[in-house]
Amino acid sequence: MLTIQYLSHQKIATLNSFDRVQLILSLLKNGKIVIIDGRLSSNDEALLIRETMSLIDEKFNGVEIGVMRDNVEKNWISKIKYRIANALIGDKSGITFIGPAKIISELRQHPENIELHFQKDYLLKNIKYKHLKPIVEKIVVPNKTNLSNSHNINGKTSSRAKVK
Repeated sequence: MLTIQYLSHQKIATLNSFDRVQLILSLLKNGKIVIIDGRLSSNDEALLIRETMSLIDEKFNGVEIGVMRDNVEKNWISKIKYRIANALIGDKSGITFIGPAKIISELRQHPENIELHFQKDYLLKNIKYKHLKPIVEKIVVPNKTNLSNSHNINGKTSSRAKVK
């Protein structure tokens, strides 16, 4: 069964960085896809990747992370207000998607959306309706690299910590 866990930023903001990452990792290790209202700090994201790399084994082979920022065009007054608010409380606008690599094969980011591509083997094993299995068996899964990287696409941060 596919489970999506939503975490509000207010709930995880009360935790320290280590506890925040441990909460996320515990959900991921239980096979849940995590959606966070807001973004993790760069320190939290680095800690998540570091902790993920230390936990990799046959059952847990990494995570896929995608972040969408608020890309609304703003006039100059709105930009000033936005920058002042960010300086005071931090820039947490956006939404974060984190999923176990055993479930998500690829996470593609576009300016308007994020696409989650699921592992074919996971889908075949977890599909309950037999009439859907022939459709999933025809799916072509893109070839993946075994590199850990972090890059910025169109102002959106994407990180991958994955070993196959």
